[in-house]
Amino acid sequence: MSAYAVDAVLFDLDGTLVDSHQTIAEAMVAALRTFGHEIEVSTLIPLIGPPMDALARNLGASSEEAVQINDEYLRLYHHGYIQQTPEHDGASALLERLSAAGIALGVVTNKVEEGARMVVDIEGWGAYFGVVVGRDTPNAAAKPSPLAALHALSILDVSPERAAFIGDTEFDAACGRAAGIRYVIALDTNRDAAFLRAEGATHIIHTLEEVGPLVLGTGVAPAGGAL
Repeated sequence: MSAYAVDAVLFDLDGTLVDSHQTIAEAMVAALRTFGHEIEVSTLIPLIGPPMDALARNLGASSEEAVQINDEYLRLYHHGYIQQTPEHDGASALLERLSAAGIALGVVTNKVEEGARMVVDIEGWGAYFGVVVGRDTPNAAAKPSPLAALHALSILDVSPERAAFIGDTEFDAACGRAAGIRYVIALDTNRDAAFLRAEGATHIIHTLEEVGPLVLGTGVAPAGGAL
């Protein structure tokens, strides 16, 4: 057990460590258009969070068609759009700081594992993460299920009570809450802070720069407001 507030930090990728919503939405809009579904990128961005086949069903696709749309999305995204993914400001510096402090790090994402590992490699973060878990990883499931987070923590050999989960959507907050993770820290860049608290966030932050002082402290300030 470290002297810090936590021994491990799990990160969502999209909208948390990387500013990928624009490229994800562009790829998904192109995939939807192939099957006759028209939607604007700006309209789709706030809907990002669940797996793309679920999103497609929410937009009116049949279950069978949603699977085909997801396959087309993955083809487009992995063969072009994903290469354009920028990191969020401060992401590399944060990962370096936490790693240097001896904090175990993991990725828990609703991407498929292959896509998650591609992003990690593109950003040059492979040395930081002890585990990368996607929705299709064995013993995992798409968030808000807690299975992916619990699987990641089991590999890192850290209990939920000594961990933090950092994400930007209700799927992340609910996953962390259901997994019993002590500190569920939500960026309010893509969702309303009150909504994220209601979904399970224990703390709200505005930028990644706030994470280091929070999790490397000897304790974490009480929930109930932005830190």
